[in-house]
Amino acid sequence: MRRPRFISETASAYSYACTLMMGIGSLLWGYDSGIFGTAQAQVYFTEQFKTNAQTLGAVVSTYPAGGAVGCLLSMPIGNYFGRRNTIRIGAVVSIIGTTFQTAAFNVPLLIVGRIIAGLAIGIIYFAIPMYMSELAPAEHRGLFVGLHAQFIGFGYALSNWIGFAVYFSSGAFTFRFPVGLQIVLGVILLACAFYIPESPRWLIEEGKMESALALMKRLRREGTSDELVHKEFTQMRDQITWEKENELSSLMGILRKPSYRKRLLLGCFSHIGQQISGISAINYYQTQMYRSLGIKGVTVLALASVWGITGPLANIFCLMFIIDRFNRRVVLMTGSLAMAADIAIVMAFVAVYGGGPNVAANGIGIFFLISFGIIFSLSWNSGTPLYCTEIFPTQIRATGGAIATFCSFVIQVVLAQASPSALQNIGWRYYFVFIVCNLVTAAIVYFFLPETRGKTLEEISEVFGDVFVAVHMNEPLKIELTENVTVAEHAEVITPKV
Repeated sequence: MRRPRFISETASAYSYACTLMMGIGSLLWGYDSGIFGTAQAQVYFTEQFKTNAQTLGAVVSTYPAGGAVGCLLSMPIGNYFGRRNTIRIGAVVSIIGTTFQTAAFNVPLLIVGRIIAGLAIGIIYFAIPMYMSELAPAEHRGLFVGLHAQFIGFGYALSNWIGFAVYFSSGAFTFRFPVGLQIVLGVILLACAFYIPESPRWLIEEGKMESALALMKRLRREGTSDELVHKEFTQMRDQITWEKENELSSLMGILRKPSYRKRLLLGCFSHIGQQISGISAINYYQTQMYRSLGIKGVTVLALASVWGITGPLANIFCLMFIIDRFNRRVVLMTGSLAMAADIAIVMAFVAVYGGGPNVAANGIGIFFLISFGIIFSLSWNSGTPLYCTEIFPTQIRATGGAIATFCSFVIQVVLAQASPSALQNIGWRYYFVFIVCNLVTAAIVYFFLPETRGKTLEEISEVFGDVFVAVHMNEPLKIELTENVTVAEHAEVITPKV
């Protein structure tokens, strides 16, 4: 039977298993970010917490605010304790935060729980796709890292459908059951984090060469040539060792070096561009947007559930047929232009027909609102974490990714706080902000983002004009390798390339 193109020839079942287990953390993030979109529509939530536009904005925005702080904490945690321990710490903090949310009986306690849960998500948000990228073979890195976005989508869809299901119940159950499920997900993530290995690139950075090589053999499919595995390991070992000895990894060192500064700016842009597309505002406040089109009652939650499932389905298509077949630039730029056109149509229908008796027109507006999520899932949903994990070298990947995701959470805070008031006060005109943002984002992708598809994480250094000292994957090894070959011995036959 012929192997599908989206299945790697070299990745082992073990590498897929490790990636899927870490997807539980992404599932937790998706579920946690989506559950309050339906929780705020429950009768119990309104009666118990008595929120208005301002307090609702505070409840929602404190979650990404905690995430922003968590991102900054993930820098030292990731650098000193490794990828695996970062995820373990995030899981423990998540269990604490979601317990507070579940037990909350007033807005202040609910906000405390949201902050702690956001802190946890910030800690693991970049650690998970970073871990996935460092396990993946170059030709299928899009699929591996894209599973992060896939599980976020599944988590979001799960939260919407559970929110829809409990609507037919009553009382505290409609809030505490769906929110409490996050505790279970946190426990499962913590258990999985004790099964997975450390990243081979982090092991190399810590000088554990034999462990890294043994792990690489386990991560590659049985039957993969020893030469290919040794070549991949040698490239990682030589490049990471050279960078550790010759490059600065501090924040000031990153800011002082032009190529590193460029990588950092592009990483921040990729996350900012994702959020200002409009996806965060719709995720958090789609129920209000449906009401602006005249939808009421349980139909609002049903539409939110439809929105939640179309995204993951579209992302599956993206992982199978788009992410590793088309250049990153093309995927991102096309997505931005399509989202700008889509949200412009939504704005037009809300402006002309919103809340009116024209059922067909309101239906078309809802169709394009849901289509927006599909377009996002075919492009920026997987494209952003993938591109951000690719562009940083190993010794600054945790730091660069943490700062980039910090920017993402900051934008989420702004949108979460501003969107309720904007939708209430300026209505359909608010959509115009996202039209402009998507057009500007497409232009920045076209003019400034370099292409990274098909290269190993180490070879991407050449894209940014940095020194590459290792053998390329399409070149033969210069020497016969054994497990005891040192970097110094290998350096005698590999001339650094500038």
